[in-house]
Amino acid sequence: MEEYGPIIFIDDDEDDHLLLKPIWQSVAPNNPLLVFTNGEQALEYLRNSDQRPFLIISEVSLQMMDGLELRRHIEEDRILRRRAIPFIFFTHPVHRKMVEEAYELTIQGFFEKRQNMEQMRQQLQAIVNYWQECLHPNRFPEDE
Repeated sequence: MEEYGPIIFIDDDEDDHLLLKPIWQSVAPNNPLLVFTNGEQALEYLRNSDQRPFLIISEVSLQMMDGLELRRHIEEDRILRRRAIPFIFFTHPVHRKMVEEAYELTIQGFFEKRQNMEQMRQQLQAIVNYWQECLHPNRFPEDE
């Protein structure tokens, strides 16, 4: 995990893009935000990029390839799994079965989007703060 690597944000709701982009810029100003509208786009990026993302934040319900499928593909891909990019769901609505299935895929967090912008900002700030402080295999140089 590169502390200043990009944050991959996957959500197919254009309104969420408009609401959340400024929040992301305020909570993680040093991390470029890469926005994708479905899991296929994000997976293609991950497979073809040498960048080390800081986080993957995904909606569960997406068109074409949903967030659970995306996580499954990452876990099944030896190279992507080894990159150990923290994967967090940030979604609404939430159902127990969805949360159970997500944690079977070894995600690192599951958050229900709040309805209030300030509460969403606090959620995202807490996520960023945690991963900035957390020791993680990707925090060490490649040659170490």
